[in-house]
Amino acid sequence: MTADPLASGNGTAPWKVLLVDDEPAVHEMSRLILDGLTFEGRAVELLSAGSAAEARELLDATRDVALALVDVVMETDDAGIALVQHIRAQLGDHDMQIVLRTGQPGMAPEQDIVPRYEINGYFLKTEITAQRLHSIVISGLRSYRHARSLRAAPSQDSAPREADAMRAALHAELAAYADGEQVLIEAQPEVELASNIVSGIELVPQWKTSQGLLTAQRVGEALGAGPERRRIAVWLMTQACRWARSWADDAGRPITVSIPIIGTCLGDAETLAAIVDVMRAAALPRGTLDVLVGEAALLDGHPDTHGAVAALRDAGATVTLADFGARTISLQRLSRLIPDRLKIHRLFVRGAAVDAERMALARSLIALAQTLNIVAIADGIASDADAQFFKWEGCEFGQGDALAPACAPGDVADFVLHGRRPAH
Repeated sequence: MTADPLASGNGTAPWKVLLVDDEPAVHEMSRLILDGLTFEGRAVELLSAGSAAEARELLDATRDVALALVDVVMETDDAGIALVQHIRAQLGDHDMQIVLRTGQPGMAPEQDIVPRYEINGYFLKTEITAQRLHSIVISGLRSYRHARSLRAAPSQDSAPREADAMRAALHAELAAYADGEQVLIEAQPEVELASNIVSGIELVPQWKTSQGLLTAQRVGEALGAGPERRRIAVWLMTQACRWARSWADDAGRPITVSIPIIGTCLGDAETLAAIVDVMRAAALPRGTLDVLVGEAALLDGHPDTHGAVAALRDAGATVTLADFGARTISLQRLSRLIPDRLKIHRLFVRGAAVDAERMALARSLIALAQTLNIVAIADGIASDADAQFFKWEGCEFGQGDALAPACAPGDVADFVLHGRRPAH
């Protein structure tokens, strides 16, 4: 494996930039544009891969890649996204700067990708001029150098102090927000595949902060246990109850409303009790509210997660294990919890109808859910072929643009519940 020039002290080795794209012309043009580019006296070496699979092979042999410029749609519709997951999860590389580039923004909308995946930039190919490419590369190399320098000097106090200061600033920023302030909420319909009827809505909140858009999980981690996190968790559950009642009245039938758990609330007795109080006060029919619990809550969470889930069920909620398959979870731990529903991670959903390996994985996950008598939900269905595949395989529900695109909560009644889909 090639030595890391920052770790070895070699200040003359070139910066390695990986370009992953299935269009040969993109490689040729990028090589011409970056020819002769230097940063801090070191040349830029452009490595090329024509597919995500080729990039994975290259990264197995060369780990000191500072920046990766990755196309989204290559051998599959989300090959670039899968590569990002491989770099961050399998390789464990969180220093490499990753910039996604796409010529088909409809396949991977920016508002969907940026909050969900650990990337450092997202651009349309049509936006990238020669000067913009230079700027992207220089900015990426600067960020990589900074990340590596912090990691190479753990004994110095500056890095921990800087990280602590950022956490404290974010905590103060979030704590200062009034209920609902700086929160963007998206409604993602959940469709019964057999009937094509919208049976549920997932509320996807994101908080606008000085450090970008943060998910509920990130907000919970930033706030930690305490009154601020409890206040936000109660506010979010209150919104879920309000929308559930409103949508059921509009549709004339029950509508399940799913919300994510805030941080590690399952291990916080006071926050859990406050959430349960809101649910009981709303007096909604059992099964109207659904709580999304990430696999991390089972793998890294509080020992009494099982008891917390039981408390939510006693209050009338169902429990969905979100992003199933994204991390390794033992059958023993899964069988102890027995969630009401499993949401199959979109990495195993998109393209399953045409990709043999993905098809086999999807079938095994659906079969596991059926064996445990758990409802299966396919997340991220992006084509009619994928929708048909999951329907045939016995997956009960699906989410994704091919079924019903996400919309604002206020648009749900007009568009989704009355059989008219939101405009793309």
